[in-house]
Amino acid sequence: MTSNGLTELDAKAQAVVLLARGTNSDKVGEQVGVSGRTIRRWAEAPEFRAEVEAARRALLDEAVRALSSAARDAVTVLHDSLSDDSPAIRLRAAVALLGALPNIAEHVALEERVAALEAAFDTERTAA
Repeated sequence: MTSNGLTELDAKAQAVVLLARGTNSDKVGEQVGVSGRTIRRWAEAPEFRAEVEAARRALLDEAVRALSSAARDAVTVLHDSLSDDSPAIRLRAAVALLGALPNIAEHVALEERVAALEAAFDTERTAA
């Protein structure tokens, strides 16, 4: 049992989430009822570090999904604004939409390059 009544397993699970969210080890320790030094010791274990990284990736994936949804709504608003009565609003919407294109094109190109590298790596690995 930790000082806040949690089992060590429960405390570790909470610590994983808190560390993944960016909370420092001393504050994590306070919240789960152990010392910051204990949190740092746990963090030295490869399995614990892997759990923190997995939780961090899950949080990032969740944020990307939320941003993707909001981006669709934003594009719809911009697209609708292209038909607004105000020339200034139409111009700002057009500039915003056109300004996003280079970033999107760069992202698509980067994804294609990564996919090609992964395919080449997989081919090399299976050939070895």
